[in-house]
This record gives sequence, structure tokens and C-alpha cells, in this order.
Amino acid sequence: MRYRLLVADIDGTLVTSDRKITPRVRDAVRGAQGKGVRVCLATGRIWPSAQPYFQQLGADPPAILYNGGLVYDFRTDTVLRRVPLDYEEARAVLELLREFPTVQPHLYVGDRVYTGRRSQDTQRYQRKDSLKVEEVGDLVAFLPREPMKILVIGSRSDLLKLRDRIAQLPVSINAVFSEDTFLEILPRGSSKGAALEFVAQHLGIPLSEIVAVGDNLNDLEMIRAAGLGVAMGNAPAELKAHAGHVTASNDEEGLAEVIERFILDPTASSRSSKSTGSSMS
Repeated sequence: MRYRLLVADIDGTLVTSDRKITPRVRDAVRGAQGKGVRVCLATGRIWPSAQPYFQQLGADPPAILYNGGLVYDFRTDTVLRRVPLDYEEARAVLELLREFPTVQPHLYVGDRVYTGRRSQDTQRYQRKDSLKVEEVGDLVAFLPREPMKILVIGSRSDLLKLRDRIAQLPVSINAVFSEDTFLEILPRGSSKGAALEFVAQHLGIPLSEIVAVGDNLNDLEMIRAAGLGVAMGNAPAELKAHAGHVTASNDEEGLAEVIERFILDPTASSRSSKSTGSSMS
């Protein structure tokens, strides 16, 4: 199979645990682009937070942001697809969150992030994603029209309880983990997979000719939609079970292994692969 598009997640996939792009990964991406393969990134980040990685990598447009809620052509400054949360449904979730005082919600509107009251979780999150979180008091009272998503940070046990409670609400939303302690509240139908299908149609590239690589459950729909879906070695078992290939971890340059194996030189890759798995039917 000749692949024409590779789409990769950023955190836990493109970058190492200390959020660096290694020379091997960068060289592999440039090699793929040299063979005419477009390399795009799909992330839960907003554009100001994601932009440095696009620039460092020399990634191609469009960008998939907000876990699929926004598809953005950064070369022409054009929003190609935008899927906001319904106002009343977002309000219902924020009201429910009042019953979970140990978790920390963050509301995304446009390219800005808001929280009710800062916490250590907020401070760590700001540093991790290199963004500013604005404190606004009561998020329910503050809620503007057309928010993009709600990110809730907390313990895994608390977030699992919250997810179960959200599932009982009369709302049509997608609640998905992007990290062990990050629960993303998105519009129903808004996912990296739906965004990938849109990008494929926009670019005129069949899904069968696309490789998608990710490391967490917010990447599940994307790797299932692509012709070749790849799970990182650091991905949870549930994601690996749906992948066509399991590669090395992000700290072992698994993304480079995928590009070398499936796009650049399969024979060289088979000799040097650090893959933790293999192609599955």
C-alpha cells in the first residue's frame, strides 16, 4: 500500500515525555514529505498551544484541533470545520460538575481557556500545554454561547464516576479520556475520527491511503477510520486492541518506526524496528 497521508497525535505520540520532538522523528517526517506524503497533526490542544509543534515539525495543513472539533488550515488562516458544544448541554454538564468538587473543569471558548478557580491542577496544565488559563468564578454563570469543549482534570476514579453520571444526562455529548487524569467533554459526533474523514474528503485522499497514529482513547475513532491505525507502545490496551499495528513508545521514537516501516524503507525498518507489536488482521 502506498500511503499518501500520515496523521499523528502530539502528546504521547509525536513528542517524548518531556515534550520534545527527537531528530529521528523529525528526519522521518521530512523523509515522508520528500516522498510526497502529507504529514498532519491531530490534537486536543487549541491552536496557540499546538502551533509550536507544527512549526518545529514542519507539519502540513490542515490541523485537527480540539480533538476533532476544529479543522484549521493555518497556511490560509481558514477554519474548514467547526463543531461547538450545544449551550444547554454544556450548561447541564457544568451544573453536574458542582457535585464533584475534587475535579477541576476547564472551559474552552475560541482560542481561550477558562476555569472557575485556579488550582494546582490548573497550574500544572498551564505549564504542560504552554497556555494561559483565565479565572472567571462560576463557570455556569460565565458560560458563553458555542463553547468548544470542557476538559476535566481529576483522579481516574473520580473521572470514571463523572463519566457515568454524564451518561445518565439527557445530553448528546462524547466524554472521552485523553490522558489517565483528563476527561474531555465534546459534542456528539466530534472526534478525531470524524475530523479525519472530513480531511480525507477535503484533500481527496481515500481513507485506505491514510496512516493514523495515537496513544490514548481520544485517538480511537481516528485509528479505526484510517487505512492503517497505529497505537503507540505507551497506549492503553483498549486502543492497542483496535490498532492494525502497535509500535514502540513515544520515548522510544515509535512514530519514527512507523514512518520508516510503512512509508520510507520497509526492509531497513524490519532490521531496526523497536516495535512492540505487529500488524494484525
